[in-house]
Amino acid sequence: MLSENKPLIKILIITPTLQCGGSEKYVSLLCNHIDTKKFAVTLAVVDNSNPFYTITNNAVTIVDLKVKHVRNALFRIKKVTNSINPDIIFTTANHLNIFIAIFKRLFFKKFIIIARESNVVSINNKHAKWPAFYNWLCKKFYAKLDFIICQSQYMQADLIKHYYIKEENTILIHNPVATGFVNNLPALQNKQLSINKFITVARLSNQKGIDRLLRAVAKLPFSFKYYIIGDGEIEGSIKNQIAALQLQDKVFLEGRKDNPFLGHEDATLFLMGSYYEGFPNSLLEAGIMGIPVIAFDAPGGINEIIIDGENGLLVKDNDETAFALAIEKALGMNFDRPKIKAGNEKRFAINEIIKRTEDLFIALFSRRYR
Repeated sequence: MLSENKPLIKILIITPTLQCGGSEKYVSLLCNHIDTKKFAVTLAVVDNSNPFYTITNNAVTIVDLKVKHVRNALFRIKKVTNSINPDIIFTTANHLNIFIAIFKRLFFKKFIIIARESNVVSINNKHAKWPAFYNWLCKKFYAKLDFIICQSQYMQADLIKHYYIKEENTILIHNPVATGFVNNLPALQNKQLSINKFITVARLSNQKGIDRLLRAVAKLPFSFKYYIIGDGEIEGSIKNQIAALQLQDKVFLEGRKDNPFLGHEDATLFLMGSYYEGFPNSLLEAGIMGIPVIAFDAPGGINEIIIDGENGLLVKDNDETAFALAIEKALGMNFDRPKIKAGNEKRFAINEIIKRTEDLFIALFSRRYR
């Protein structure tokens, strides 16, 4: 039994950065909501030189390892583990997970190693610098992790099928969604909006499928305004595509924002073009705003969030014409925006999901040290 006077379970959370991204957002939510009456939490950030997310929980100790790349952080991670002697090491990104798994028996054998998977591994590995080698590393070492948290059913099945992970060593815990960011936004009533205004919040990378969203909206036979919030390595090619499709007066790149929905509370639809996903935070946040979503039924957790016809529409993957038609169809539907908001708050409530994570920590600690 845990003491009520002091935390008995020492958790070392390791993340590559606190920059803008889904995995980093999860780390900040976990650190800011974890029960520090039960857990002594240290957050080790491999490179915290440019944080986007803030840890406001003063009970969490933050250590900046001051290393640019995970591959160079081994001995600094080992120094932290020697200093705090954690009961559990919790890693939060695919390349970091595999890095710790490789060196587990050499440096981290006595600790419980829990990894949180952030993407569909078999697909994500195809986009690594050396795909075959990286996939081999995952097949050889991933099973050495003590436990893996999966964000989606698809992700869980992928690990079990391709990487020799025992199902009993995995658990499905969806991403949580914070509601605080909507507190200062204007309330939007359940009514037909007067303009066709679309929004996408995404990193500008090939995975996010902005290219096929642009081709889809270019097929629309009516006027609209489409705002894309985010930055990334393919911004230049996206600008070129917008020009080539003659969408300059309809599509607007707004860059990265602390609160991407500010000013877009009246968006008619949220468009998601991802070729694959883990469990996208932007989709959860659109739901908290009550904004219905049009998305491709791509590999990952998208179809575990969208209830077709209730909070959005799913489109056959890669069918860009069908996507354009789905936008037109959605504009004629009377989506219940307050119901969408309430549904997301209930299904992905942050307190409940953080509690499930805490319960897992306690269960694995009790199993190891009882």
